[in-house]
Amino acid sequence: MLIVFLFVAIVIGMPAAAGAQMDVWPDPIVQENVFQIPLWVSPIDAQVADKVGTAQRLEEVLFNDLEFSGLFRIIRGKPTTVGITQGEFSVDVQGKLFREGPDVYFEGWVTDVTSGDFLGGKKYKLPEGSMRRIAHHFADEVVRLVTGEQGVATTRIVFTRKRDNQWELILSDYDGYDPKVLVRQGVPLLNPRWVDNDGAIVYASYREGKADLFIRRVNEAKSTPLATFPGINYVADWSNRQRLVLAALSKDGNSEIYLLEPSGTIRKRLTHNRAIDTEPAWSPSGRELVFVSDRSGRPQLYIMERDGANVRRLTFTGGYNATPAWAPQGDLIAFVSRIGNDFQIATITPDGREGRLLTLDGKSHEDPRWAPNGRHIVYTEKGAGDEVISVVDRITGGRRILAQGANPDWSSR
Repeated sequence: MLIVFLFVAIVIGMPAAAGAQMDVWPDPIVQENVFQIPLWVSPIDAQVADKVGTAQRLEEVLFNDLEFSGLFRIIRGKPTTVGITQGEFSVDVQGKLFREGPDVYFEGWVTDVTSGDFLGGKKYKLPEGSMRRIAHHFADEVVRLVTGEQGVATTRIVFTRKRDNQWELILSDYDGYDPKVLVRQGVPLLNPRWVDNDGAIVYASYREGKADLFIRRVNEAKSTPLATFPGINYVADWSNRQRLVLAALSKDGNSEIYLLEPSGTIRKRLTHNRAIDTEPAWSPSGRELVFVSDRSGRPQLYIMERDGANVRRLTFTGGYNATPAWAPQGDLIAFVSRIGNDFQIATITPDGREGRLLTLDGKSHEDPRWAPNGRHIVYTEKGAGDEVISVVDRITGGRRILAQGANPDWSSR
């Protein structure tokens, strides 16, 4: 839906031979021999008789979070030296549930198996209903203690879902669990984007018969209009550094890129071209943006400065490239490239010198968005009539399905 929507004019205008475009992307590179730190997850010691099941579930969530990270080769049980190279760094993760007064607590800690050194730990109060949240927090703490990096287990994703004749805006944990419906309506909504340091979500809605942008504060019960100019108001992206919104608007008759204030007031029109310019995405610095234009005849990625200057074409491989998203570290841009009849996820460096496919199969993969660690990409996977939210690890090539839905976006930390 996202890709086709604004490019109907392009597809209609293409010659019939466009479908036979020769794609020359190399096959996806799967790094099968990526080093992963050996990590043992010992059974959590339930010192409260009626919390044995809670301890088991907490251990399972913790295990899944650490496995999801892609950083570890995880073994269940007590640590041994079997299969470990002498001197190889490896860690043991342990925990216990216990009672102090009327309250139940979870305490977890990490130990260097080789040296026996205590690397660190954390103690959490465990009220009813908090098990998954505490497990996610401790998983991120393990990642930090072992690697010095921040994990993503406490982040969230937002996405859309269609059920019967209702479209929903869904907020869930990063792994697809605990979904909450923020918006439910009888007309399409799509392309949600986190804004204002993850305090709100901007999305496109057809509630007035055309695409307009609305904003929904996570802690509020109603959405408010952001951009409802004549024509199409579509595809927003927020910069925490600039505190400004990029949007594609057709208020002047053609889809162009605009810079908006958080209130929706237009600060500046950035593109002035007879072509269709759309799908803008900020760089992490807020000094540049990437967008899609058919000014070369077919949809390709372009980069320009935040004031609209220094426009240069980024992609030349593939006949249809769209929906770019800039990695939080600034080193890569994810996007989709049409190969045959399907779209596949690809990445490219901002200088255009190095491109790589991450998916290549009989399904269509669309709407890529980055996790804050710059390692995982969430996207819409379409096949056999279903739409699901999936994640790919760009280092290992590993993939998993999170939920039914489409148009995902990943929060920052």
